[in-house]
Amino acid sequence: MGDGAAMITDTPRPRAPTTPSGPDTLVRDLLQGLAEGRYAPGQRLAEPDLMTRYRLGRSTVREALTRLAAMGIVTQLPHRGAHIRLLSRRAARDVLRVTAPLLGLAARQAAEAVAAGADPQALRAASQDYDSAVENRARARARYYRALTSLAGNAELDRLLPMLQVHLIRAQLRDNRPPGRGARQALVAAVINADPDTAEAAAHAHIQPLIAALPALPDSLFAPE
Repeated sequence: MGDGAAMITDTPRPRAPTTPSGPDTLVRDLLQGLAEGRYAPGQRLAEPDLMTRYRLGRSTVREALTRLAAMGIVTQLPHRGAHIRLLSRRAARDVLRVTAPLLGLAARQAAEAVAAGADPQALRAASQDYDSAVENRARARARYYRALTSLAGNAELDRLLPMLQVHLIRAQLRDNRPPGRGARQALVAAVINADPDTAEAAAHAHIQPLIAALPALPDSLFAPE
C-alpha cells in the first residue's frame, strides 16, 4: 500500500444488550412463580389468561408452553389444555434419586477445584445470601446452585441440573419438606476446605431425608401412580 493509503481495520462493535423474548419472559416468570408460590403443581394454565397477564399473543404463549412441556414442567393434553405437572410419588422419588448423585458430583468437583487453587468466595457469598434471604429466596437459591456448578467447572452439570424437576418437588411439597440448611452448609464448608469426599457425602445427605420422607406424606400431595 502507498504511504497515503488509509489503514482499514475491522473493529468489533459492542453488542447491544439483549432483552428476553416473549416466550423467555413467560417461561422464566412461571418457574419463578413456582418457587414463590404464585403458581402451583396441578394448576391449569389457560391461554387467554396468560395472554392477558403477560400481554402476549397466542402464538407466543403457545411457544412458551411448548418449551415448558419439553422441560417436563407442563403437561399438554388434547381438549384439556395445559397444566403445571403434578408428580406422582414414584416420579418425585425418581427425580430425587437422579438429583443426588449429580449434586454429589458437583460438590466433589467443586472441592477438587478448590484443592487445585480455585477461589470459593463466590460460593461462600451465594450460600450466605441464600441463608439470609427472606424475599426472593428462589433467586438466591438459583445463584447458590450456579455458584456451585460454576466452581465445579463441569458444563454438563450446568446443563443437566436445571433440567431436573426439583423445583416442582419444592413447590409440590412446600410445607412438607424436611429442613436442608444444615446439610447444605456442611456441603459448602467441605468445598471451601477442599474435602471432596465430605462434600459429596453432604450433597447426598441434603437429598436423602426428602427421599426417606416421601412414603409417609399424604396421597393428596401427589398425582395418581
